[in-house]
Amino acid sequence: MKVYQTSDVALTFFNDIPAIGPRLPSKEDALKVAESYLRLIDKLARGKKGNPHCSISFLKQTDGLYTLILRGSGMALETLCNLDELMLQRFKKGLKNKLFILTCFFDAPDGQVMCLALTEGVGAVLYSPG
Repeated sequence: MKVYQTSDVALTFFNDIPAIGPRLPSKEDALKVAESYLRLIDKLARGKKGNPHCSISFLKQTDGLYTLILRGSGMALETLCNLDELMLQRFKKGLKNKLFILTCFFDAPDGQVMCLALTEGVGAVLYSPG
């Protein structure tokens, strides 16, 4: 599986569905951050009537990089910072099915970058209607 990566963020694809998330130094760190994301996304996705609704947007940072923002019922979560233009374009291109996986990545002892959605089944599958 090909993993696109920067020092802060990684991206891969599962059957044309993008999986994106922060790149962390260890599996333990990645699991902690993923658990935190899942708790926040659960809160974010709950509308007044329990209907999940999230949208995504990209905010250009002062340094020219981008931040991925998830928005839900009265709440916004700055999920990923420091997305470069190439990573952003790859991610957007993968959104043709309007689904993506928010997960975490970690540096394995052998030097490979691993995806928690693949190794541990940890991540949030999100629908972005547009």
